[in-house]
Amino acid sequence: MVTRGKLFLVGGKDGRNDDRVLIDRFARICGGAAARVLVITSASETPERHLEEYTNAFHESGVGDVSIFHAEERAASDDRALLSLLDRADGVYFSGGGQRRLLGAMGSTRFDDRLRKRYRKGLHVGGTSAGASAMSSVMIAGDGKDPVQQSPVELSTGFGLLPEVIVDQHFQQRERLSRLIAAVVRNPSLLGFGLDEGTAVEIDARGGARIFGKGALTVVDGSRLRGSSPTSSNEPDRPAFAGMRLHVLTEGWRYDLATRAAKSPVKARRSGRGRARAR
Repeated sequence: MVTRGKLFLVGGKDGRNDDRVLIDRFARICGGAAARVLVITSASETPERHLEEYTNAFHESGVGDVSIFHAEERAASDDRALLSLLDRADGVYFSGGGQRRLLGAMGSTRFDDRLRKRYRKGLHVGGTSAGASAMSSVMIAGDGKDPVQQSPVELSTGFGLLPEVIVDQHFQQRERLSRLIAAVVRNPSLLGFGLDEGTAVEIDARGGARIFGKGALTVVDGSRLRGSSPTSSNEPDRPAFAGMRLHVLTEGWRYDLATRAAKSPVKARRSGRGRARAR
Protein backbone atom coordinates (compact mmCIF):
# COMPACT_ATOMS: atom_id res chain seq x y z
CA MET A 1 0.00 0.00 0.00
CA VAL A 2 1.54 3.32 -1.10
CA THR A 3 1.13 6.14 1.38
CA ARG A 4 2.56 9.56 2.07
CA GLY A 5 2.05 9.37 5.84
CA LYS A 6 4.51 7.91 8.32
CA LEU A 7 3.90 5.32 11.02
CA PHE A 8 5.57 5.78 14.41
CA LEU A 9 5.14 2.72 16.61
CA VAL A 10 6.35 2.50 20.21
CA GLY A 11 6.72 -0.67 22.26
CA GLY A 12 5.27 0.89 25.43
CA LYS A 13 6.58 3.37 28.01
CA ASP A 14 6.79 6.15 25.45
CA GLY A 15 8.32 8.62 27.93
CA ARG A 16 5.39 11.01 27.98
CA ASN A 17 5.98 11.67 31.69
CA ASP A 18 9.78 11.55 31.52
CA ASP A 19 12.24 12.55 28.80
CA ARG A 20 9.59 12.79 26.02
CA VAL A 21 12.24 11.90 23.40
CA LEU A 22 9.83 9.69 21.44
CA ILE A 23 6.90 12.09 21.85
CA ASP A 24 9.19 14.89 20.62
CA ARG A 25 10.06 12.82 17.57
CA PHE A 26 6.42 12.19 16.66
CA ALA A 27 5.63 15.89 17.18
CA ARG A 28 8.40 16.84 14.73
CA ILE A 29 7.11 14.32 12.16
CA CYS A 30 3.69 15.98 12.37
CA GLY A 31 5.04 19.50 11.86
CA GLY A 32 6.29 20.68 15.24
CA ALA A 33 4.71 23.84 16.66
CA ALA A 34 2.34 24.12 13.69
CA ALA A 35 1.08 20.54 14.06
CA ARG A 36 -2.45 19.55 14.98
CA VAL A 37 -2.38 16.29 16.90
CA LEU A 38 -5.34 14.06 17.80
CA VAL A 39 -4.78 11.58 20.62
CA ILE A 40 -7.10 8.55 20.82
CA THR A 41 -7.36 6.93 24.28
CA SER A 42 -9.95 4.24 23.45
CA ALA A 43 -7.56 1.40 24.35
CA SER A 44 -7.19 2.74 27.88
CA GLU A 45 -9.10 1.89 31.05
CA THR A 46 -7.88 5.19 32.56
CA PRO A 47 -8.63 7.77 29.84
CA GLU A 48 -8.75 10.69 32.30
CA ARG A 49 -5.12 10.10 33.28
CA HIS A 50 -4.04 9.75 29.66
CA LEU A 51 -5.91 12.93 28.73
CA GLU A 52 -3.83 14.97 31.16
CA GLU A 53 -0.54 13.19 30.41
CA TYR A 54 -0.69 13.48 26.63
CA THR A 55 -1.99 17.03 26.65
CA ASN A 56 0.96 18.05 28.84
CA ALA A 57 3.48 15.94 26.88
CA PHE A 58 2.59 17.34 23.46
CA HIS A 59 2.39 20.88 24.81
CA GLU A 60 5.87 20.43 26.29
CA SER A 61 6.99 19.19 22.87
CA GLY A 62 5.83 22.47 21.36
CA VAL A 63 2.51 21.37 19.89
CA GLY A 64 -0.17 23.90 20.75
CA ASP A 65 -3.15 22.23 19.05
CA VAL A 66 -3.82 18.93 20.87
CA SER A 67 -7.21 17.19 20.94
CA ILE A 68 -8.06 14.10 22.99
CA PHE A 69 -10.90 11.71 22.16
CA HIS A 70 -12.09 8.60 23.97
CA ALA A 71 -14.64 6.22 22.45
CA GLU A 72 -15.97 3.32 24.50
CA GLU A 73 -18.72 2.31 22.09
CA ARG A 74 -18.80 2.00 18.33
CA ALA A 75 -21.43 4.73 17.98
CA ALA A 76 -18.96 7.24 19.38
CA SER A 77 -16.50 6.37 16.59
CA ASP A 78 -19.04 7.63 14.05
CA ASP A 79 -19.38 10.95 15.89
CA ARG A 80 -19.14 13.95 13.54
CA ALA A 81 -17.01 15.84 16.03
CA LEU A 82 -14.41 13.04 16.02
CA LEU A 83 -14.41 12.82 12.22
CA SER A 84 -13.95 16.57 12.03
CA LEU A 85 -10.94 16.37 14.36
CA LEU A 86 -9.51 13.56 12.23
CA ASP A 87 -9.98 15.54 9.01
CA ARG A 88 -8.01 18.52 10.30
CA ALA A 89 -5.25 16.57 12.11
CA ASP A 90 -1.66 16.31 10.92
CA GLY A 91 -1.07 13.33 13.19
CA VAL A 92 -3.07 10.80 15.22
CA TYR A 93 -1.54 9.06 18.22
CA PHE A 94 -3.10 6.01 19.93
CA SER A 95 -2.49 5.41 23.63
CA GLY A 96 -1.77 2.06 25.22
CA GLY A 97 -4.20 -0.22 27.02
CA GLY A 98 -5.91 -3.16 25.30
CA GLN A 99 -5.89 -3.58 21.53
CA ARG A 100 -9.08 -5.61 21.59
CA ARG A 101 -10.76 -2.80 23.53
CA LEU A 102 -9.54 -0.29 20.95
CA LEU A 103 -10.68 -2.28 17.91
CA GLY A 104 -13.93 -3.21 19.63
CA ALA A 105 -14.78 0.49 19.90
CA MET A 106 -13.32 1.77 16.62
CA GLY A 107 -12.79 -1.10 14.16
CA SER A 108 -15.01 -1.19 11.04
CA THR A 109 -16.49 2.23 11.82
CA ARG A 110 -16.54 5.52 9.92
CA PHE A 111 -13.48 6.53 11.93
CA ASP A 112 -11.63 3.38 10.82
CA ASP A 113 -12.45 4.01 7.18
CA ARG A 114 -11.55 7.71 7.36
CA LEU A 115 -8.29 6.95 9.20
CA ARG A 116 -7.08 4.73 6.35
CA LYS A 117 -8.08 7.24 3.70
CA ARG A 118 -6.33 10.11 5.49
CA TYR A 119 -3.23 7.98 6.10
CA ARG A 120 -2.98 7.28 2.37
CA LYS A 121 -3.11 11.04 1.78
CA GLY A 122 -0.36 11.97 4.22
CA LEU A 123 -1.69 11.70 7.78
CA HIS A 124 1.00 10.57 10.23
CA VAL A 125 -0.10 7.86 12.67
CA GLY A 126 1.59 6.82 15.91
CA GLY A 127 0.79 4.55 18.79
CA THR A 128 2.27 2.98 21.87
CA SER A 129 1.78 -0.54 23.24
CA ALA A 130 -1.76 -1.59 22.21
CA GLY A 131 -1.84 1.44 19.92
CA ALA A 132 1.18 0.01 18.07
CA SER A 133 -0.19 -3.54 17.76
CA ALA A 134 -3.45 -2.19 16.36
CA MET A 135 -1.72 -0.92 13.21
CA SER A 136 -1.38 -4.48 11.81
CA SER A 137 -3.91 -6.17 9.57
CA VAL A 138 -3.27 -9.41 11.46
CA MET A 139 -3.16 -8.30 15.10
CA ILE A 140 -1.93 -10.20 18.14
CA ALA A 141 -4.80 -10.04 20.61
CA GLY A 142 -3.84 -12.45 23.43
CA ASP A 143 -1.21 -12.55 26.16
CA GLY A 144 0.29 -16.01 25.70
CA LYS A 145 4.08 -16.49 26.09
CA ASP A 146 4.36 -20.28 26.11
CA PRO A 147 7.02 -22.08 24.04
CA VAL A 148 6.39 -21.61 20.33
CA GLN A 149 5.42 -25.25 19.80
CA GLN A 150 2.67 -24.93 22.39
CA SER A 151 1.69 -21.27 22.00
CA PRO A 152 -2.04 -20.74 21.40
CA VAL A 153 -1.37 -17.23 20.06
CA GLU A 154 -4.64 -15.37 19.61
CA LEU A 155 -4.92 -13.28 16.44
CA SER A 156 -7.52 -10.75 15.42
CA THR A 157 -8.02 -7.93 12.90
CA GLY A 158 -6.35 -4.55 13.33
CA PHE A 159 -6.65 -1.23 11.50
CA GLY A 160 -4.57 -2.54 8.60
CA LEU A 161 -2.28 0.45 8.12
CA LEU A 162 0.70 -1.93 8.14
CA PRO A 163 -0.61 -4.99 6.28
CA GLU A 164 2.75 -6.71 5.78
CA VAL A 165 3.72 -6.78 9.47
CA ILE A 166 2.46 -8.27 12.76
CA VAL A 167 3.40 -5.90 15.61
CA ASP A 168 4.07 -6.96 19.21
CA GLN A 169 5.12 -4.72 22.10
CA HIS A 170 6.66 -4.76 25.62
CA PHE A 171 8.68 -7.37 23.79
CA GLN A 172 11.79 -8.19 25.82
CA GLN A 173 10.23 -7.09 29.09
CA ARG A 174 7.35 -9.58 28.80
CA GLU A 175 9.25 -12.37 27.01
CA ARG A 176 7.11 -12.35 23.88
CA LEU A 177 9.50 -13.84 21.32
CA SER A 178 7.73 -17.21 21.37
CA ARG A 179 4.32 -15.78 20.63
CA LEU A 180 5.63 -13.59 17.80
CA ILE A 181 7.36 -16.58 16.22
CA ALA A 182 4.14 -18.57 16.59
CA ALA A 183 2.21 -15.76 14.87
CA VAL A 184 4.68 -15.70 11.97
CA VAL A 185 4.62 -19.52 11.65
CA ARG A 186 0.89 -19.20 11.09
CA ASN A 187 1.40 -16.26 8.68
CA PRO A 188 4.80 -16.84 7.02
CA SER A 189 4.24 -14.19 4.36
CA LEU A 190 4.19 -11.52 7.09
CA LEU A 191 7.04 -10.00 9.08
CA GLY A 192 6.95 -9.97 12.87
CA PHE A 193 8.04 -6.73 14.60
CA GLY A 194 8.70 -7.01 18.34
CA LEU A 195 9.24 -3.61 20.00
CA ASP A 196 10.86 -3.20 23.40
CA GLU A 197 9.63 -0.59 25.85
CA GLY A 198 11.01 2.89 25.25
CA THR A 199 11.73 1.96 21.63
CA ALA A 200 10.10 3.13 18.40
CA VAL A 201 10.18 2.21 14.73
CA GLU A 202 9.44 4.96 12.22
CA ILE A 203 8.21 3.67 8.85
CA ASP A 204 8.10 5.93 5.80
CA ALA A 205 6.02 5.80 2.63
CA ARG A 206 8.50 3.53 0.84
CA GLY A 207 8.70 0.96 3.61
CA GLY A 208 11.96 2.21 5.07
CA ALA A 209 12.11 1.73 8.85
CA ARG A 210 14.35 3.54 11.36
CA ILE A 211 14.80 2.52 14.99
CA PHE A 212 14.84 5.02 17.87
CA GLY A 213 15.04 4.71 21.63
CA LYS A 214 16.53 2.69 24.46
CA GLY A 215 15.80 -0.89 23.42
CA ALA A 216 15.55 -2.93 20.25
CA LEU A 217 13.29 -3.90 17.40
CA THR A 218 13.27 -7.68 16.90
CA VAL A 219 12.36 -8.69 13.35
CA VAL A 220 11.05 -12.21 12.71
CA ASP A 221 11.13 -13.07 9.00
CA GLY A 222 9.40 -16.26 7.84
CA SER A 223 9.82 -15.68 4.09
CA ARG A 224 12.31 -18.61 3.86
CA LEU A 225 10.33 -20.82 6.20
CA ARG A 226 10.03 -24.46 5.22
CA GLY A 227 8.50 -27.50 6.83
CA SER A 228 6.08 -25.47 8.95
CA SER A 229 2.70 -26.85 9.89
CA PRO A 230 0.54 -23.92 11.01
CA THR A 231 -2.34 -24.81 13.27
CA SER A 232 -5.39 -23.06 14.65
CA SER A 233 -5.16 -21.12 17.89
CA ASN A 234 -7.66 -23.47 19.50
CA GLU A 235 -5.88 -26.70 18.60
CA PRO A 236 -2.13 -26.08 18.76
CA ASP A 237 -0.05 -28.90 17.32
CA ARG A 238 3.74 -29.17 17.55
CA PRO A 239 4.89 -27.48 14.34
CA ALA A 240 8.36 -28.16 13.04
CA PHE A 241 10.03 -25.59 10.83
CA ALA A 242 13.37 -24.32 9.53
CA GLY A 243 14.63 -21.19 7.83
CA MET A 244 13.26 -18.57 10.23
CA ARG A 245 15.39 -15.39 10.13
CA LEU A 246 15.86 -13.14 13.16
CA HIS A 247 17.25 -9.60 13.46
CA VAL A 248 17.72 -7.53 16.62
CA LEU A 249 18.12 -3.85 15.67
CA THR A 250 18.87 -0.88 17.94
CA GLU A 251 18.86 2.90 17.48
CA GLY A 252 20.48 4.00 14.24
CA TRP A 253 19.76 0.76 12.39
CA ARG A 254 17.47 0.76 9.36
CA TYR A 255 15.30 -1.95 7.87
CA ASP A 256 13.73 -2.14 4.42
CA LEU A 257 10.34 -3.84 4.38
CA ALA A 258 10.44 -4.37 0.61
CA THR A 259 13.83 -6.10 0.45
CA ARG A 260 13.73 -7.43 4.04
CA ALA A 261 17.30 -6.21 4.53
CA ALA A 262 18.84 -4.54 7.60
CA LYS A 263 21.50 -1.82 7.39
CA SER A 264 23.76 -0.99 10.33
CA PRO A 265 24.69 2.59 11.30
CA VAL A 266 28.34 1.86 10.39
CA LYS A 267 27.40 0.74 6.87
CA ALA A 268 25.18 3.77 6.46
CA ARG A 269 28.03 6.14 7.43
CA ARG A 270 30.55 4.37 5.19
CA SER A 271 28.24 4.41 2.19
CA GLY A 272 27.66 8.12 2.78
CA ARG A 273 31.41 8.86 2.80
CA GLY A 274 31.86 6.75 -0.35
CA ARG A 275 29.30 8.79 -2.23
CA ALA A 276 30.96 12.02 -1.12
CA ARG A 277 34.37 10.90 -2.46
CA ALA A 278 32.81 9.76 -5.74
CA ARG A 279 31.63 13.31 -6.40
